[in-house]
Amino acid sequence: MLGELSGWLHQSFNDLVVWIELYPGRAYFLVFLTACLESLVVVGLFLPGTVLMFAIGALIATDALAFWPACLWAAAGAVTGDGLSFWLGRHFHQRMRVIWPFRRYPGLINHGVDFFHRHGGKSVVFARFIGPVRPFLPAVAGMLDMPTGRFLLVNVLSALVWAPAYLIPGVVFGASLSLAAEVAGRLVVLILLIVGLVWFSLWLIHRLFNLLQPHLASWTDRALVWGRRHPRLRPLAGALLEPEHPEARGLALWMLLLFLSVAALGLLLAQPLIGIDHWLHAGLQELRNPTADRIFVAITTTGDSLPVLTGLTLILAWLAWRGYGRAAGHWLFAALGAWAMSQGLKTLLQVARPLAMYEGVAAFAFPSVHVTLAVVGYGFLAILISREISPERRWLPYSLASLPIVLIAFSRLYLGAHWLSDIAGGLALGLATVALFGIAYRRHPAPALPWRRLLGVFLVLHLALAASHTGMRFERALVRYAPVQEKTPLNRSEWLAGDWRGLPAYRLDLAAGEQHPLNVQYLGALEALEAALTARGWRSPPPPAFDNLLLWLSPDATATRLPVLPQIHDGHYESLRLIKAGDDNRLTILRLWRSERVQHSTRTPLWIGSVSVLEPTRRFAYLVFLDTRYDPAAGLELLADLQTGFQVEMRPRPTGRTMAPVKVMLVY
Repeated sequence: MLGELSGWLHQSFNDLVVWIELYPGRAYFLVFLTACLESLVVVGLFLPGTVLMFAIGALIATDALAFWPACLWAAAGAVTGDGLSFWLGRHFHQRMRVIWPFRRYPGLINHGVDFFHRHGGKSVVFARFIGPVRPFLPAVAGMLDMPTGRFLLVNVLSALVWAPAYLIPGVVFGASLSLAAEVAGRLVVLILLIVGLVWFSLWLIHRLFNLLQPHLASWTDRALVWGRRHPRLRPLAGALLEPEHPEARGLALWMLLLFLSVAALGLLLAQPLIGIDHWLHAGLQELRNPTADRIFVAITTTGDSLPVLTGLTLILAWLAWRGYGRAAGHWLFAALGAWAMSQGLKTLLQVARPLAMYEGVAAFAFPSVHVTLAVVGYGFLAILISREISPERRWLPYSLASLPIVLIAFSRLYLGAHWLSDIAGGLALGLATVALFGIAYRRHPAPALPWRRLLGVFLVLHLALAASHTGMRFERALVRYAPVQEKTPLNRSEWLAGDWRGLPAYRLDLAAGEQHPLNVQYLGALEALEAALTARGWRSPPPPAFDNLLLWLSPDATATRLPVLPQIHDGHYESLRLIKAGDDNRLTILRLWRSERVQHSTRTPLWIGSVSVLEPTRRFAYLVFLDTRYDPAAGLELLADLQTGFQVEMRPRPTGRTMAPVKVMLVY
């Protein structure tokens, strides 16, 4: 499951931190080596230097590495790598173009030469922050006889700027993960999943575009020749590729073939992928938490059919009004065709959803209408824009269009609305529809579009409709997509006799572990417990807000001033959170969560929680926040405050793991 995988990753990260603490010199040498290889000609193309520097920044946020030493070692590595590249260029000169391995990259060398001629010595600075040309530019500077002294000056100064610029984003990200882990380790895993998924999507689209773009013209010509040699199939090829050929009949046949193909795909995925479907669904349900629920419910409602189709209708009306009827027509029939095929496939295949949350045809899962419409809406917009811009920039619209598609698709998986195979079917249907109508539009004459104005209208309409729709449907959507918590009857005497051992001993969260034992069980009304503790000096902490969150950056913030973050147990925030200040810059905190147990006779819920301490913890000298620490004395302090009005019983937990006795409290 994803929980086991994330636990392994968490342990591996802890092992890495321990290794760095044992061998700091080797760790800083690896920082130097990473920056050096990332800057070295040719080698830098294959080393994900940006990702590695980002990861080093995240390690700095955990105090495993110090910021300024890491910056200096990274800068030294960058200076060394660029210096070696410069020496190679100066040594080989124009022979670089014909010797291995440089001869395999004539385009990058030529691009580097053009870049150097355009910007001169400043190109060494600019190239540090530009993708593929970065590892080639110092070699090109040497090849074109840039003065050595000037190169060294620019090389050192730019490296001193480059190192912190590439490390700081990782530091900020790592610090945010540390704070998120205090609330919920599940949230940390989700953040990492989303960041990784978005990065992979952008990388994949860019790579595919660079791989396919040079061959598209020849493939199109071959398909056109093949279609003309087969008269019976010519309507299919001609509808897409021949500018003078009518489109309607051929596109209708293509849509029929597409419908049958996706139906066959649905039947094929029903068996082989069912294990992956259930594995991924169960793993994502383990990562459910209230914060992510609200985020992904908001995302998924923006992809509902009503705002998407309404927005497309308004945009198409604007296009038609401005005289771009061909673009509007292709986009309209692509959207309507994809939506109609999705509904037809749902009715035909009748695949049940992971969780029952809809009625009628919508109760069926395959394919995902949300994903299909997102692909058609954003994908066809990318096609329209890419037609109007220069070829070298055409990958940008497709990459940016993938962002909302990926987020909507992941939201459907996370909320349990779809299986992975439903998402695959929706992607296949949407991509094929966009490809068919996009090719037909690109191959037939149409006037140039004002793409900047089109993009502005699309964003304004889409954001306005999505915001209004989400605002009206958000609370109902939260209820629809809420995880179901089963209630289990509780017998009071059996609970006291030993059934209490069946409840979790530790907070159920990926980052909690033995540091967060659940050492309190309480049967009764929260109001009575809160009133009793409030009378004895306990209080509810103020909710986190902008003004008190800024105290994280204060060098002299005390425990009583810092914000108290909520925590998640088994996917839920605590229902009661009370603190009591001590004399040693620490807070004692009581957290209670509602369990699935309910007393059978009185319907009184059983609450499970923890008594622990919060003490200020400083990260890389710039960030301080309250970190949870378990202290058995904190539980005894709570017991002392409940001598009257409550029946307090101690129940030692017979286990070899380090843990204080469970405190069981009952209202008289």
